[in-house]
Amino acid sequence: MAEEKKAEKKAGGSGNKLMIVVIALLLLVLVAVGGLAAYMFTSLHASAGDAHAEQAAEKPKKKEGPPIFEKLDTFVVNLAGNGGNMLQVDMQAELADEETKKKFTEYMPKIRSALILLLSSKSPDELATPEGKVKLKAQVKKIINESMDAGEEEPVENILFTAFIIQTQ
Repeated sequence: MAEEKKAEKKAGGSGNKLMIVVIALLLLVLVAVGGLAAYMFTSLHASAGDAHAEQAAEKPKKKEGPPIFEKLDTFVVNLAGNGGNMLQVDMQAELADEETKKKFTEYMPKIRSALILLLSSKSPDELATPEGKVKLKAQVKKIINESMDAGEEEPVENILFTAFIIQTQ
């Protein structure tokens, strides 16, 4: 009987050692995975910070001097719907620089065509509210930049309405 207990003790002792080795290996794997995750997170965060720094470096600094504005000819369009309503609007575009002003002038026929299509698709109800006018400003800016084949850059920085008349009948 003493021999059986010794055999059980030996078997149990080696089982405990095996369990300790397995636990140690699992802890080692967990530490390695945690370290890898921390490394990936910090390097990803650092590269995102570098990307933001590069984008900030690529953006041109605010130009000095007064802004550059270019007046568009007056638009008079029939508004959407059956009411025979009309819109008369004067706009000015705030441009990035003098080179953009030249390009803006060169693209004017394409810009006017796109704007006529946009303006004539609007209803008086859409344009009657301040929110509608702000939305229209954003759409005009987007259409002009697209018409100028600007891609990601925005040569037109802002649109200003200098006259805005809706005639209803």
